[in-house]
Amino acid sequence: MKKILTILALAFSAGSFSQITVSSNLPSGMASASSVETEVKINKGAVGNFAKYQMDVPPGYMVSAIDVKGGNFTFENQRAKIVWVSVPSEAEFTIKLKVQANSDAANPGAFTQKFYYLENNEKKEVEGNTTIVTIGGGSAVALTPTETKPVETVTAVTPAETKTVAVETVASTPTETKPVETVKPVATVKPVETKTPTNTAKTTSEAGMTFKVQLGAYSTQPNKSKFNGVSNVSIDQVGGYYKVTAGSFKTKEDAIKYRDELTGKGFNGFIVKYQNGQRIN
Repeated sequence: MKKILTILALAFSAGSFSQITVSSNLPSGMASASSVETEVKINKGAVGNFAKYQMDVPPGYMVSAIDVKGGNFTFENQRAKIVWVSVPSEAEFTIKLKVQANSDAANPGAFTQKFYYLENNEKKEVEGNTTIVTIGGGSAVALTPTETKPVETVTAVTPAETKTVAVETVASTPTETKPVETVKPVATVKPVETKTPTNTAKTTSEAGMTFKVQLGAYSTQPNKSKFNGVSNVSIDQVGGYYKVTAGSFKTKEDAIKYRDELTGKGFNGFIVKYQNGQRIN
């Protein structure tokens, strides 16, 4: 009895897989540079889990997805593929694709289909119907929209508007730009650049102003050996900190040059000012 049931089960399984069919309603003719929607009907029977649909298209054609029933769609190297980790549960389902014929589409071109599935952990395939598509033949409906032509009327309006605006701006700008040339007397401001900074530096130095380079401020008194290579180092306690300075210059420019030299030796500092020996900044 068990043998009979096993034979019946195998027979039923084989019958379920043998019913698998793949067919599409792709038309036999298309217009150049047009596109059509096509439906692919897959009768998978008892197939479950992994499955794959494949459509090979001739050169010059492209395929995109519309409704692939949860599968992963790809199109490359003239091959459209839909992979299901778990194929739709319905015994028969329909997917929708968009087929586009470019201006260089093959004429005629053959479209072939295959459906892959697993049976007892073995990969099986079923071939669908092959469709020969002729460019310019048949009665295919081109889906490339012609309603885009009204957009040309919009562009026709904008040139007229931009011309009138251009006339207004050209008429107004010449009269306004000429008076601007009278601003040239601003050149009288140049005497202000009498290099007063250098003169003030000299006057401040004459009044007892000196400039030094501060190299740091420390909470504990540092050892002068830390500043080897630096001349005229002074350590003064100011406001609870030991402030280290170097050099003593009558002009700020000379102090800046010395600061740059110390920077090249690895000491970073900034300029501080002294009036009659008293720090003022």
